[in-house]
Amino acid sequence: MSSPFHDLYDRQMRLPGHGEVGQQRLRDAKVLLVGVGGLGSPAALYLAAAGVGTLGIADPDTVELSNLHRQILHSTDTLGAPKTVSAAETLSTLNPALHITLHPEGIQADNALELIKRYDVVVDGADNFATRFLVADACGLAGKPLVHGSVLKGEGQVGVFLPKSGCYRCLYPVMPDPATVPTCGEAGVLGATCGVIGSWMAAETVAILLKQRTASKLLLIDVAGGSSKSLGLSADAHCPLCGSAPTIVSINPNRYTFACSSKIMSEAPLEISVEDARRLLSQNNPPILVDVREADELAICQIAGAQHIPLSEIPERWSGLSAHASVLVICHHGGRSMRATQFLRSKGLSGVTNIKGGIDAWALKIDPKLARY
Repeated sequence: MSSPFHDLYDRQMRLPGHGEVGQQRLRDAKVLLVGVGGLGSPAALYLAAAGVGTLGIADPDTVELSNLHRQILHSTDTLGAPKTVSAAETLSTLNPALHITLHPEGIQADNALELIKRYDVVVDGADNFATRFLVADACGLAGKPLVHGSVLKGEGQVGVFLPKSGCYRCLYPVMPDPATVPTCGEAGVLGATCGVIGSWMAAETVAILLKQRTASKLLLIDVAGGSSKSLGLSADAHCPLCGSAPTIVSINPNRYTFACSSKIMSEAPLEISVEDARRLLSQNNPPILVDVREADELAICQIAGAQHIPLSEIPERWSGLSAHASVLVICHHGGRSMRATQFLRSKGLSGVTNIKGGIDAWALKIDPKLARY
């Protein structure tokens, strides 16, 4: 006999590995959303629509007009309202059975660990490094799965970090200087890109709750270019959070501010301009230049002498770069090369530096003969 429950989730329960048992798991699940902005909005909508029973919403911000092109939980009717309240109003109309818990104070060092312990999965759509690293550390200490997302311009990434399978710190052991990476407010972002990444975050969260994920991974999505890559991750024995001799064993508020004295950051800048890169490459003993773009992009333009290692192959080929004291990494605009730079630094290659703006900036400022795309 048909029932409202079966009618609502019928198409979903038909999926392999889902069924009524899977739907009940979702109804019993508790998911914490850190941020209900560009990424948290689509993630929250699809998690609520999927039938997740409890959503916690942690966000200290209020709704602003500049949010609305991408933060689709909110509207002109809720301008000036706390995002937690605005989000709850929208989600409750989508799924009246949804239990919503508001955390308008957001995630702070003094509440992160205890708050995260109450939930089964954490979905992080924060827009700043301090919160991302705080959430990642609290998830690691609490043994909770983390689904992380970030976007810039037309690109984004989704990280799935499962306990004992590789954590956020395995990939990014040290918090970078916020000044070295542009924000969406500075570089811009397409609203639909947030929709793609946020929806993917929701899909991975559902898969975790249905016990369909067994390993950590990083998804690299180029919405503007219409491509995606999946990189498998594994636990790093030297990781400061989940390694064999961890140094992060509690939440220390002082840890979530950028420290210039960081050992990994001190030996070489995280990022340099194309002008500085040209100067270094012109020296008698130049650094090695690694281009992490795809082969079809190299066919359009490339810098002579660059070693080609596509981003997707960096995890398998990074050890070949360990013999070089200084490495510069370049891609199209600087996003993929920054991810490669952070990955290589996590493996102990402290002399790796990203070239800001990528080969597009090189063509504009250094070599105008290079074709642009």
